[in-house]
This record gives sequence, structure tokens and C-alpha cells, in this order.
Amino acid sequence: MVERRPKKCADVVDLTTNEPRTMRVLVAFEDVRSGYSDIFARAIGLQRPGLDVRSSVLKELGRDLVRFDPHVVICSRPPKSTHPSTRGAWVHIPTDDGLEDGERLTRIYLDGEHWKSTDGPQLSELLEVIDETHERLGEGALSEKTC
Repeated sequence: MVERRPKKCADVVDLTTNEPRTMRVLVAFEDVRSGYSDIFARAIGLQRPGLDVRSSVLKELGRDLVRFDPHVVICSRPPKSTHPSTRGAWVHIPTDDGLEDGERLTRIYLDGEHWKSTDGPQLSELLEVIDETHERLGEGALSEKTC
């Protein structure tokens, strides 16, 4: 008897290329801070070369969410129409200059879970979130919306 296992996100085939889907990470900040996007995306890509990591500007976030369909989003402000839990992981790094200390905390959302980072966005913490998302994708443990 052949054992059937549940279909995982990592098992899903891209219908346009007939290739297995790779975990996608999108990094987006305001135009004035576009260097942040580039630096974070490059660092993540160097540390996790098997991922598809893209840099964008915040004003293109809505378009990129649809076209790129990322599993992980790292950005300064998600649009009001997009709730963070609709992705595998969403890391919100506030960049507004006039924020109080408590408002400057990085907020991390992962498949319905939510916590704040008191140390700011350390690359190691971002990689932990990406790794946890990747692991959950491989296990099929993320909600169907994130596939």
C-alpha cells in the first residue's frame, strides 16, 4: 500500500513554468529609505541563497504582493488594505521619525502569531523568521492562504 502524505506548499508546482515553487521574500521601504530594502534583500540573499529575495519600494508594495506573491514580507508600513496575517510571515519595521519608543518596535506576524522585537531588526532575527516560515512551508503547516 502506498502511503499518501499531505500536499505541502513546497510541493506546489508553478503552472507557468512547471517548476517547484521557491520560497519568496519581499523587502520594501519608502523611496527615501530604498537603500534599506536593497541592503536587507542582499544580506538575506547572501545568507539564504536558495530563496527568491526581491527588493522594492513601499509605493509598489500592493502590486508586488500580487505579482510576486511572497511568503515573507519585510517592510516599513503595510498598506491598510493588507492585513499582515494573509502572508506566511510579515515583519513590520517602523521608520517614521516622530514615533515614540514603544511605537518603534519591530512587529513580527507569522501565520496568525504576533510578537514585538525589542532589539530592532537584527539580521539574525529576520533570518530566524524566514527559517521558521520555510520550515512551516515544508511541513505544510502554514494556512492555505499562504500557499
